[in-house]
Amino acid sequence: MKKFFAFSAAFFVSLFFAACDSSTSSSDPESSSSSISAEDCTLTEEGVKVLRPAGGEVFSIGDSIEITFVANYKNAGGFHVLFKADSSAEGVDLFSGSIGDDAPDGTSCTTVKALLSSDAATASENAFVRVSAYNAGRIRGDSKAFTVKE
Repeated sequence: MKKFFAFSAAFFVSLFFAACDSSTSSSDPESSSSSISAEDCTLTEEGVKVLRPAGGEVFSIGDSIEITFVANYKNAGGFHVLFKADSSAEGVDLFSGSIGDDAPDGTSCTTVKALLSSDAATASENAFVRVSAYNAGRIRGDSKAFTVKE
């Protein structure tokens, strides 16, 4: 029984988190407007680059959004993903813990899906996602602005 639960948990996690490469495609119409290449999933300098949301999308509270980023920081300890209604908003963590690699080397993307729940998201025309290293908030990147409707 323990093996079944361990397998089920591992299977769920593998479905939830996915590393992307040049062959990654998405059937999600919001994210298919711009494809992500292997070059996009490369970051040589220390930091975080958020590729999706790409900017200009329109989401509603209750939608699931795809977040794709590439990071290069050996002491990251994983990453926070914050929803920010605008640049002055404090931000709300979209996940209860860290996500992604503990020590990414800037050679591949991480893609996750997050729910814009009414507890986390508010309507805004200037919303964005901030991805920051769990162990160093100064190592971060922001998506381009998107709209969230009620």
